[in-house]
Amino acid sequence: MSKLFYVNTFISRPDRKINDLSLLESNIEEYFVQIKDVREILNLKDSLDFDYLNGAITLKYFEQSLLDVSLWDLVDQLWSYILNAIEELLNTGEAETYFPDQPVKIRLKSVSKDTVLYEIEANDHFKISIPKNELIETLLDGANEFFKSMEGYFGEKCNYQYEIDKIVSLRKLF
Repeated sequence: MSKLFYVNTFISRPDRKINDLSLLESNIEEYFVQIKDVREILNLKDSLDFDYLNGAITLKYFEQSLLDVSLWDLVDQLWSYILNAIEELLNTGEAETYFPDQPVKIRLKSVSKDTVLYEIEANDHFKISIPKNELIETLLDGANEFFKSMEGYFGEKCNYQYEIDKIVSLRKLF
C-alpha cells in the first residue's frame, strides 16, 4: 500500500444513532468498527443489515483528509461506485460519482500522465491535485480489503465476487 495515502473502511454500529456529525471524528470507535477489527465486526453479525450496510471510508493524502467518517453512507455501494469511477477515469480521463444515499459528489480528472484532480462536493467544495497511480492503487487496495473481508466474515450473507473480479481487471488497466 502507498505511503502517501491511507485508507480505512468502517462499518456503522447498528445500535448507535448518529445525531451530531461534529462528534464523529473524535469518537469514531463509538459509532463505527474498522473492517480490520475481526472480533468487533463478528460481534455485529446478527445486527447488520446486508441490504443497507452503513459505514464510512476514510482516505488521507499525507495528513490531508480526502474522505472522513462524517460522509458515512451505504459503504458497500460506495465502494462499488468508486470502482466504477476508477474504471471511467482509466478509460476516459475523468469520472464522477455521487454517494449512494446523500448529495455528495466525488470527481476525478486526469491533469497529466501522473496527476489527478480530486474534488469532493459535500457541504463545501474541496479540490487537490494528487498522484494518480498511487491514488488508484490505494483505492483498489481499500476496496479489495473491504470486499474480501466481508466475504470472509459473512460469506453466507453477502456476495462480492463481481466487485472482487472488477478490482482484478482494473489492476490490469494501469
